[in-house]
Amino acid sequence: MPEGKKIVIPNAALVTIGVGLACVIFKNRSKIIQSLKYAYDFRNPLRHKHIEVIETTDDCQRIVSTLKKHCNEYRVLGFDCEWVTVGGKRRPTAMLQLATHKGLCALIRLCSLKTIPISLRELLEDDKVIKVGIGAHDDAGKLSFDYGVGVASTFDLRYLAALTNNKSEGLAKMSKSILNVPLDKNWRLVCSDWEASKLSTSQIEYAAKDAMVAIEIFKNLSNVLKKRRFWQGYNNNLECVLQEIDAFLDVRFKESFSKQSALVGNSPGSKKLAQIGLKKPLSRGISTRSKTLYDNCLLEAPDGELLCTCDRKKAQWYVDQNLAQQVNTDPYTVRLNFEPAGRAVGEVGRYYQTPKENQCVVCGRKDAYIRKNIVPREYRKHFPVVMKSHTSHDVLLLCPQCHQKSNISDLKVRTQLAKHCNAPYLNDEGGPKVSEIPELKQLRSAARALMYNGERIPQWRKEELEKIVLKNYPEVDKVSTAMLEECLSIDVVESIDGYTPHGLKVVQEYQEKFGGLIELEKLWREHFLNVMKPKYLPNLWNVNHNANRLEIRANEGRIEKDDMLIAGLDPSTLVEVTNPFCSHGAMF
Repeated sequence: MPEGKKIVIPNAALVTIGVGLACVIFKNRSKIIQSLKYAYDFRNPLRHKHIEVIETTDDCQRIVSTLKKHCNEYRVLGFDCEWVTVGGKRRPTAMLQLATHKGLCALIRLCSLKTIPISLRELLEDDKVIKVGIGAHDDAGKLSFDYGVGVASTFDLRYLAALTNNKSEGLAKMSKSILNVPLDKNWRLVCSDWEASKLSTSQIEYAAKDAMVAIEIFKNLSNVLKKRRFWQGYNNNLECVLQEIDAFLDVRFKESFSKQSALVGNSPGSKKLAQIGLKKPLSRGISTRSKTLYDNCLLEAPDGELLCTCDRKKAQWYVDQNLAQQVNTDPYTVRLNFEPAGRAVGEVGRYYQTPKENQCVVCGRKDAYIRKNIVPREYRKHFPVVMKSHTSHDVLLLCPQCHQKSNISDLKVRTQLAKHCNAPYLNDEGGPKVSEIPELKQLRSAARALMYNGERIPQWRKEELEKIVLKNYPEVDKVSTAMLEECLSIDVVESIDGYTPHGLKVVQEYQEKFGGLIELEKLWREHFLNVMKPKYLPNLWNVNHNANRLEIRANEGRIEKDDMLIAGLDPSTLVEVTNPFCSHGAMF
């Protein structure tokens, strides 16, 4: 062909080629469509989805066994819940969705099971398995309230979005932007009847996708945060990711965290969040104390004998009331002007005399801690006064992580007590059979603010809160620490239709059938020791502390026979002596 010569194809030939190509495409159209569909499915992260609807205990046990096997390979579960709202009130969680990295999604219909089987409870309470979703912490709270189960290690995906420089959005938007998977969030579907005898195909698809998309987003963003090498197993890479996100497990996400967030400790994830503008300290959803619990001030009898250690506010109150005088500044020491009803006796007395460390009693952490009531307040508030007073023995300090673990383990004991004492939490419809009394709730809130934040509240607001408290004490003209402590322990609910609250029923059963309230106290203390294995308990801390204290009071003639019976002590040890109480109350 001569150089520069062009080949010209006649129009008729082009038409012939086009027609031929169209015929080939038409003849093989099914194969081509299948190939295109396969190419699309290959990019679809939900291509391997397998959904199972669980409505019986046997099926639940079978599916949980499979979920646990998948978690052995990758200990993360997509986590979500569905419920029905009737008349503006939420009914118990109707369905729990759990999805694994292999595409299995279990839709567990709790409304059919009526309870949470042991195997499922163990999986939810396993803190090694991370439960991921949007608002996972809130869903866990609903399960706790409805079924008495603690869901450990929840994680809100919006934290991971912030760590990887993505927008912290809702699940549907994150699914579309990160996975290119659209979610149907039509309100008719979202608010449909999740307690229906049979779920529709649309309901099943909607519920399953929420959990499956959650774990896929976590996998995707985890790989952005910490690139997984081809030789690495999923769990090996997860360990690296957990170093970044550990501070945000079991922490409720707040929208303000998108603009201001948290620097917690020295974890890489915390530092990175700080770099992107998050500044508010996190503590796994619980407020830590802003000041020490133990001031270890000294309180002395008139002759100088040490009675106990106490906080600065209490010691100063005695001085302000002209009931004591300051005798030393370091340590701050006050000496009473009156003879106390009791002195420090035996190990019980020495416990109150011993200074306490401001640290987590489990792990020893000293930079953040929270008060932990070893015997929960829902039971303690129903104890007789002689057992409710001087409860500092059962108030210990835990760091946020240990506090969270302890609270989750407490749910197991509550469930056992509910069965043992026939004291359920809820009525048949899932709602509590009690209603709050607004006046008492206002009183308790005012007392709490004055007790824990009195020094930081503006004077005008402080005076308003004091008026609320004093309105219930017409014979007194000044708020005292003892008064505030009493207000904090009041019950702000009343029974409906004669229902007995769970805590009161348990207390009544132990009073009448199970050896008295010292046995209930002992149960909770032993549970704490067995589960948490504290290494830094205060010296002389004892599971039989209150029993020993009450026996001392009995030997001194300072306890009523009826109170001994309620506690579970032998009344024959009561000493019939006259020992009138001081108007300021007993010290021990």
